[in-house]
Formats: sequence, C-alpha cells, structure tokens
Amino acid sequence: MIHHAVFGSISRCIAILLEHHKGALPFWLSPEQAAVVPISREQRAYACEVVDALELCGVRTVLLDGAETLSRRILTAHESRVPVIAVLGKREMAERSVSLRERLGAQYSRTLSEAVKMLADRR
Repeated sequence: MIHHAVFGSISRCIAILLEHHKGALPFWLSPEQAAVVPISREQRAYACEVVDALELCGVRTVLLDGAETLSRRILTAHESRVPVIAVLGKREMAERSVSLRERLGAQYSRTLSEAVKMLADRR
C-alpha cells in the first residue's frame, strides 16, 4: 500500500508557493519563461527563429502571434505571469535583436545571441 501523505504535502507546498507569489513564479520555475510577441505578421518568421533559438537553449517559450492587438497579446503574457516578454518589430528584425520586458518593468534591448545566453543562464 502506497501512503498518499507525500503527494498531499507536495501539493500543499505548491499551493502555498503559488499563493505567496500570486502566481508569479521565479524564472526557473515558471511553466512559460519567455513570451515572444511579433508586432505584425511581417515579423512572424523572425519570431519563430527567436522561439527556436530560446527553446534550443532550454528556455520554455511561447509564441503569441494571434489576431489580437499587440497590447492585448502583451497583456495576455502579463496576466499569465510570464517573466520575460520579447517584443519584435521591424527594427529588431533588421538588427537581429530583441526588445525584452521584464515582469517587474525593466526594458532593454539585446542582440539575439546575447538575449538567448542571458535567458539560458537564468534557468
């Protein structure tokens, strides 16, 4: 007979962790660590390239390129408590860079290789 108290204590621990952090888990523990948001359909191919580069380094990434407005897609990522949002526009595509927005409000731009390395090191 397997005793279920171990599973109950693990689920209680996870519930307390989620409640304490209001669903905003640390980067290494978040189910989706980065959200890639292209500004328009023109940047979709570059966005897929960014997603592939991040996933290759082990960063759990989601691509938000639906029919909603840009602000709605960014809001969806914030509501999902994704720690980092990568916004890609014409400039980023031309420079092969990424504009990153942290959950706490910091914003900065990095080349694609720098951004991938930085986020992979945070895992």
